[in-house]
This record gives sequence, C-alpha cells and structure tokens, in this order.
Amino acid sequence: MDDKYRFMAAAIEEMKKGTEETKVGAVIERDGQVLATGFRTKDRHAERVAIETAKSNGVNLAGATLYATLEPCVRVNPKQSLESCAELIVASGIERVYIGRYDPNPAVKHKGWEYLKVAGVDLKDFPLLFRKIIDDENGVFMNSFERRVGPAGGAKICHKDLVKYTVQYSEHDTRTIEIPWFVGGVKSAQIGYTSEIMVASAGRAKKFEDIDDATAYDFDSRSVLLNEREIGIVRNQDVCVLVQLLEAKSGPSYGSQDYFVKFKFEVRPLDFTSCC
Repeated sequence: MDDKYRFMAAAIEEMKKGTEETKVGAVIERDGQVLATGFRTKDRHAERVAIETAKSNGVNLAGATLYATLEPCVRVNPKQSLESCAELIVASGIERVYIGRYDPNPAVKHKGWEYLKVAGVDLKDFPLLFRKIIDDENGVFMNSFERRVGPAGGAKICHKDLVKYTVQYSEHDTRTIEIPWFVGGVKSAQIGYTSEIMVASAGRAKKFEDIDDATAYDFDSRSVLLNEREIGIVRNQDVCVLVQLLEAKSGPSYGSQDYFVKFKFEVRPLDFTSCC
C-alpha cells in the first residue's frame, strides 16, 4: 500500500476512537514515520491533539505532513482567544495537509482550506473510497447541514453553487423532497424549479400561520427569488413545503465574502379528499 493511503487509513482509525457525535482523526508523519496522532475529544480537536502531542515529545514538525479526516477549523468568532487548528498547522511548520472531508458547516467550509492555501501549505484530498468511510462514520454530522427531518425545521447551508437541500416529510414518513437553492443577490436567494417540484411565492405573507391553503398560490414560475423574511412554497404531488428565508449572503459580487442561506421550513401534506 502506498504510504499516503496507509496514513489516511491510520487517520480514519484514529477517527473511530472518538466518542463525540462528530468524530475526527489526525496523523502527522515525516519521511514515512508517524510523529503523532490524535482524535477529537470534547475539549480538543484532533489536529490540536496531534500537534500538541508532538510538541510535548520534543518533535519538530517542520516539513511534516498532516492527514486529517475533516477540514481544519478556522476562527468562527474573531474575538476567539484560542488559535484555530489551521493557525496551529501553519505555526508548526507542517508543509502538506491531506483533507478527508470539507466541513459542511458554512461557517468553516473551505475557509480552513483557504487559510492553509494562502499560508503556502500544500493541500491534497483523500480519495473517494476514504471519503465514503468518513461519511458513513459521521452520517449525522455530515448530513446535518444538507438534510432535515420534518415536519418543521431549519438550516444554514453554503450555496456558492446549486445546493439541493433534502427534507424528509416526517420522522415516520421517509419520503423526501428537495429544495434547490441558487445564489440570488443582496440579502436574497433563489429557489429553483426541477422536474419533480413546482415553486411559488407566498406573496406578502410574513409568517407560516398567515398561509391557509398553500396550494392556492401560483406555481407558474420556474424559480422564485426570495428576499430575507419572505416565504416561498415548494410543492410536489404529496406535500407543500413552506420556506422562509431568514438570511442570505451571495458572495463578493453582492458585497459579501460569504455564500450561505439560512432558512426555516414547514411541511404540509396535501389533502385532496376534503371538500366544502
């Protein structure tokens, strides 16, 4: 087995030792020799554990390679006093990082990669087979920003490109419907149309309670542009999903460095049996 795959597998084994909901493993090596390992605990991230273990043993990490099953974190809060894993990696002199999976949290996703890239760290990805193992081990976390179980909920997700957010009808009904998000503009985002759904604007409604019959709206549009606080409706043959846009950032073209949508939703089953 190629050494890099051996170290990826070792990082995954470290990941499996974790007992937290989100499991992360890290391995640091140089010249084919493991220098330190670590896995995520309640108080420390896996990369921090590995780096601090190496330092406590007097190991100089200059020129070393780090294998991390999850993208190294950045400071989410500028006032955060503790340095991020990305900062620790750069300060330690590690010259190459293999990333298993990018963090699905939009506050971190690709930002750890960017920080390391700007600092001159050589960045590589785990291959698909290993990413699949990581996803299987961290299913709840990896899906938490891309999927929710109805009938009500919400999320904050990255949407630099098309993102299809999946909503399960309910805990007991495993059928699903997708909400396709596109970049919209300043404080706005689009819900797109697909062959499986129709979309509509809820007009001037500001709360889900304002909407009596969600099927009463016009589902002619191929997409709906929502400004913050506005409500859209996604419909298929089984349900209508009310979607309220709470916050949107659409990138540098629209005055922001971030790309995300924050929204809440409510699933309403269609009932064609009732009559006046």
